[in-house]
Amino acid sequence: MPAIGRNRCVQAGKYLPKAVLLLAAAFVSACTDTPNGSATLNQPDGMVISPPEFLNARAIVQGNLDARVLVEIDGVDYPATRTSATASPWVGQVFVPEGSDPRLKITWVETGVPELPVSLQGELPLAVYDRNIGQAITVNQSVEIETGEYQTSTSDANPLPQLDTDSDGASNLEERQAGSRPGDAADIPPSVLILYTDRAPVIDGRYDSLWGQAQFLDQQRESLKIEKVVLDDGVVQDGEDRNFRWAAMHDGEFLYVLVFAEQGPQQSPQGDSPELFFEDDSVDIYWDGNNSKGASYDGFDDYHVITALLGSDGGENQSSQPATSRMQFGDRSAPIDPAAIRFGVCLCQGDQQIYEFRIDLNAGRIPTDTTFGFEININNDVDGGIRDAKWAWFNDTGVDDTWRFPLKMGNVRLEAPPQ
Repeated sequence: MPAIGRNRCVQAGKYLPKAVLLLAAAFVSACTDTPNGSATLNQPDGMVISPPEFLNARAIVQGNLDARVLVEIDGVDYPATRTSATASPWVGQVFVPEGSDPRLKITWVETGVPELPVSLQGELPLAVYDRNIGQAITVNQSVEIETGEYQTSTSDANPLPQLDTDSDGASNLEERQAGSRPGDAADIPPSVLILYTDRAPVIDGRYDSLWGQAQFLDQQRESLKIEKVVLDDGVVQDGEDRNFRWAAMHDGEFLYVLVFAEQGPQQSPQGDSPELFFEDDSVDIYWDGNNSKGASYDGFDDYHVITALLGSDGGENQSSQPATSRMQFGDRSAPIDPAAIRFGVCLCQGDQQIYEFRIDLNAGRIPTDTTFGFEININNDVDGGIRDAKWAWFNDTGVDDTWRFPLKMGNVRLEAPPQ
């Protein structure tokens, strides 16, 4: 659920010695000494409504934002009339009887949204404001607006089912921000929306500036840390943060993944397990193309790839080139052509372990239009022989079992390429 800030802005109406009153209020995304908006009464353009700032999201088409505004009095609706065609702010007017007790209702919608029920005509409700304005309006009327008063999801305490069109438990706003389809209950929002890029990084195990375009945060704006301990043979200290993390981007043809693993002069990476790469410092990548999340690998689109840092010769760089390749598949993984996965890893300057991957979307059955399962693990071998610790990005059970159960993967989605 996106965080919603609070704005406290005041806009006034004026008393009119007539039988009607123009009810006006300004809704702004930021407050200053001079509120953004106007309240010219008993004239066109008397109501000015700016969309709340949480609707300024990459996935929402800003030019398609519109407001549905009405005043309810004793069960009778008085719809506001829009007087300006400008997309933002919304400008209009509404007249209500003098002495009435009005209730103001605003629904922000995005128009032109595909794959919605026919009854919605492509119009998706995103946020609702519903408030009693006052009693017997006959004098100057102040209206205090708080952004936090907008409701963006339905709840038992305040049911607004129109804010969850497909009744899947995720609000329309959450689904639009996450890139999933709000009219499809089977299309769930991901934890991470991986951004599109039209430029491809060099896969050599070294960080370059192009990775600045990648997604380093989840939908809650939290870093994609690989910090959940799933195996420990006495090497993990309580409360430590090794700053293991991952990032990704895609270009519609390939998924690019970057992993920052162990760093610092205290590390002692080993490359002495030629048969089982996971026993050395290495990275596991798991994905489930159709997000079926079964209790076993289905042999079709559930994959597990293991890539080790160092070879037995102790060389600093490993890659997908045949002479230096240290990549193998989990014994339950669906088959895939090794050429579909290109990688480069580096123990750069003897200090930082970096892993870069390029995965062919078509060969890996990774969709660009729906959520799929995904997980990354880091293995740590301190002193040779078997590994000593393992961390996961998503699996928080404390058990190393994603290699057995696809259902332990998280939810990830690729941002749709531009049309």
